[in-house]
Amino acid sequence: MLKNLKFNSARIAITLVVINFAVRGMYLQDTSIGGDEHFSIYHAQMDIASIIRLLSEGNNPPLYEIILHYWIELFGISEYSVRFPSLIFSCISVFYIFRLANKFLNLRIAVFSSVIYILSNYHTLFAHQARVYTLLGLLSIMSMYYYLDLINIAPKNKKKHKGKARYSALDVGWLKWIAVNSVLVYAHYFGFYILLTQLLFFLSRKELVKTYWKPALISSSIVALLYLPNIYVFLKRFLDSTKKGTWVEPPNGLDTFYDMIRQFSNAPVVAVAVIVIFVFAIVKYFRFRGNGKKDFNRVLIVFWFAFIFLFMFLVSYRFPMFIPKYLMPAAIAFSLVLAIAMDYLTGNLKYKHALPIFMCLLFTFSLKPNVSNKRNVREVVENIEALKKENTLVIICPKHFLLNFIYYYDHALFKNYYTDNINFKIGKELEKDQIYGVDHINEVDYKNFDHIVYLSAAADFSFPNNNIRMELDTKYEFKRQHDIYQIFQIREYNAID
Repeated sequence: MLKNLKFNSARIAITLVVINFAVRGMYLQDTSIGGDEHFSIYHAQMDIASIIRLLSEGNNPPLYEIILHYWIELFGISEYSVRFPSLIFSCISVFYIFRLANKFLNLRIAVFSSVIYILSNYHTLFAHQARVYTLLGLLSIMSMYYYLDLINIAPKNKKKHKGKARYSALDVGWLKWIAVNSVLVYAHYFGFYILLTQLLFFLSRKELVKTYWKPALISSSIVALLYLPNIYVFLKRFLDSTKKGTWVEPPNGLDTFYDMIRQFSNAPVVAVAVIVIFVFAIVKYFRFRGNGKKDFNRVLIVFWFAFIFLFMFLVSYRFPMFIPKYLMPAAIAFSLVLAIAMDYLTGNLKYKHALPIFMCLLFTFSLKPNVSNKRNVREVVENIEALKKENTLVIICPKHFLLNFIYYYDHALFKNYYTDNINFKIGKELEKDQIYGVDHINEVDYKNFDHIVYLSAAADFSFPNNNIRMELDTKYEFKRQHDIYQIFQIREYNAID
């Protein structure tokens, strides 16, 4: 019977992975390479030493770009190719969500949490991006799985081990935990939130400290030692960000809080239903918390989501970071927590599957398998090429958008990458076609041109005093404007006769 149960669980897991692949693979190349994807793709083409050197000056460790580097060597830089690793990471995440819930919770939670993850537009969006975030999500769920496997303190284990250390030395389980967490913190700096969550939970449980302090201390020390090569870069980036700030805005009270729940929940009506479920589960917990034994596995998973989500929200008033992509370590737990809350509310009811099925239907009806990244760069380039004449000056602001622009405008230029002064050298190549990337109108001599096309890629946000539109509106005849969802404006001007 046990073999049949394991076989059926394996079949369910494989089925969920296949469904995830189908849902998220259909429109993998439907949206343009946008946002910061071009940054990862461009740098991933370089040699490993250049990747490490250049990313040490940015906000992300180099692991993802190194992985993408070897992938590109095999499969090239088409939209489908560079996004395929993210799809793979997403599929493996489903496997671990199901595996974690099935082993440490129950089969109902395993199925419903996996289905909600698959139907999440939030996770589809990142599965369609050549960026690190699905890898961050995968490593987060893997880390928590191996952590739970190590410190599981269900009554049968306590009886079996009689309070003695479960491991007198590092065994395979701890080595897996070391490996996953070492990779996690090299994938993204926010991976440290997972380690912090595990540490706080560990220290809050006397049973854990007493039983596992020695292997936990050794394992944590090994992870710290393995991270030493990057510790200087991490501290430098942390101090720069806290001192100079970033482009991220502080939260706008509960509106920002709700908006993030809405993004995790696909649509407003689903978000309201999620919030109602959470509220009722919390009320029931505090109403009956004295009855029965606590399930530490559930407590840990709820703490995982709540701590990271709330901590980042509160800290963001001082050091803004509360945006969707940075919340991936919490978002990967969202479907688990929602499934736990529903199971907790309906566990003893006759129709206990009704609420989870209803919620899955809400997620299904609000599913967008071709969810937009709101950066249609392909259309932008097509419009500019259609408007460009022999004596047309093209002005693009900000100049760092040139790297994204050339992916579609000049694929060969994108592939023949530079490893230093990147924006400057790309700019010089584009100037041969009378295309100028600028951050201010004073950076380009436009007076000898009869026809000007100005592309604003959220220019007023990046450089609010660029004066480009003001200057052109004053000295040229405005002809027309093309708005391309969501941040692009193309304005066309003719010389005044």
